[in-house]
Amino acid sequence: MIVRTFLESHNLKGKKIVPFCTSGGSGISGSMKGVKAAAKGAKVVSGKDLTDSSAKSVQKWAKKKIK
Repeated sequence: MIVRTFLESHNLKGKKIVPFCTSGGSGISGSMKGVKAAAKGAKVVSGKDLTDSSAKSVQKWAKKKIK
């Protein structure tokens, strides 16, 4: 809920949103639709579940997404 509130409360037009999660409970796929709906005007790229990822693999993934 706090992420949705943040996304809905800010002008994100022209911004890039890179969703991720760190809990293997429900994964990220179920959240993507809600993130896209809440981040109006933003470019929302595919998200990733980083549960059990090494620091090195997270850094590599993040560098690709930041470009």
